[in-house]
Amino acid sequence: MGNQLLVRSDTTRTTLQPLTDSDSVAALLDALRLRTVRELRLALPRRPYDRRVRERAALLSSELVRRGAQVRVLHLADVARDPAQAEDLRRIAASGAQLRALPHLPIWMAVADRDLAIVPSDPGQGDSPATLLRGRSLVAGHQALFDQVWASSAPRDDRAGPAGSAGLDEREREALVLLAQGLTDEGISRRTGLSVRTVRRTIAGMMTRMGAQSRFQAGAEAARRQWI
Repeated sequence: MGNQLLVRSDTTRTTLQPLTDSDSVAALLDALRLRTVRELRLALPRRPYDRRVRERAALLSSELVRRGAQVRVLHLADVARDPAQAEDLRRIAASGAQLRALPHLPIWMAVADRDLAIVPSDPGQGDSPATLLRGRSLVAGHQALFDQVWASSAPRDDRAGPAGSAGLDEREREALVLLAQGLTDEGISRRTGLSVRTVRRTIAGMMTRMGAQSRFQAGAEAARRQWI
């Protein structure tokens, strides 16, 4: 399916290539791991693409972060409805990527640097096939859309920078680390020696401070802010 197109770096070439199914999208994400990518933007709603695509996105994110690339991910705030998606997003957060949650996210997209994007062929249809875009003139609009949504979803205290973590005590920091690892309240209680009630109260307080709507979002947000 023309993976060589992904490996070459040619910002002057403009192409549009239909992708017929989730297998082709997953294969393209795999092929991106062979390319030098400095920045990746991912928007991951619950549909239309299946778990194979999300798994490949998680692997790609981890690899790119390891190589020093910037990876930013938009996802739905309510991931509890899909445990598999929650696990994929937890892996992405653990890799060091930046995540932000939104109540609504209708469009799927993957934008690599400024000259390559995988987007729905028809954003108005939930089961629309995808299209590969090459060339800055084709990709610029999707890049701008992602950046606009990313900026509008910033937590209110984002401008405060790393100093926002100064109020965390050791108990809170340890609870956040274990929460991000997926431990239950009972598991965190056993590891820290705190009562389950204290663990729940501690996590609830931190969720309020971060504006997190779920425990998974709290762990991802803590990692994004470099609190853990």
